[in-house]
Amino acid sequence: MHAAPAFRMNDQAEMAALIEARHFATLVVAGEHGPVAAHIPMILTYDAAGVPASLEGHVALNNPVAALPGAPLRALAIFTGADAYVSPSLYPSKRDHGKVVPTWNYMAVHVTGTLKTFSDADKLLEQVRRITDMMERPAPAPWQVSDAPDDYIAKMLGAITGVRLQIEAIEGIAKLSQNRPESDRAGVLDGFTHSPDPAARQLAAKMIKEA
Repeated sequence: MHAAPAFRMNDQAEMAALIEARHFATLVVAGEHGPVAAHIPMILTYDAAGVPASLEGHVALNNPVAALPGAPLRALAIFTGADAYVSPSLYPSKRDHGKVVPTWNYMAVHVTGTLKTFSDADKLLEQVRRITDMMERPAPAPWQVSDAPDDYIAKMLGAITGVRLQIEAIEGIAKLSQNRPESDRAGVLDGFTHSPDPAARQLAAKMIKEA
């Protein structure tokens, strides 16, 4: 990941929290004929010490990722947080000297490692239950996998392939105007706080927290 030192995230717990908040990843795998990508929900698993150990998800059988060899392959999972356009008009320095240009503020986490696929029905069922229970938790009447007929679930499991990314590194970037003078950063914060864009307001909240 390219990230200027001012923007780089160094807190592993903070990066894991972004992954847990988003769940949805762009999974990029180094295939024989070039990169192959899939957009899938993925969940973190932790080792005995509470350190992120792997990411798990699944793809449809007809997804190109499912057709890759079963041997470990290099892979990258990208989780993106909020992002918003930064207009030069938000900078007080625009009025002072005009030497400003547009940019974009955003947050993202990259997870790199080796990927394996699996098709064991019991392991797939366990994974699907974990993802479902996690996503349904806020619902007033959470749906459970057991709510569907067993034969139907078995058929659905037969149409997917599990993927497990063994984590080697987690890197993050939080570009929040840290490279701007304090007055310009305050201008961005004010603009984002009052923006109709919910993503900009999310970034404003993060900017306040990081101040």
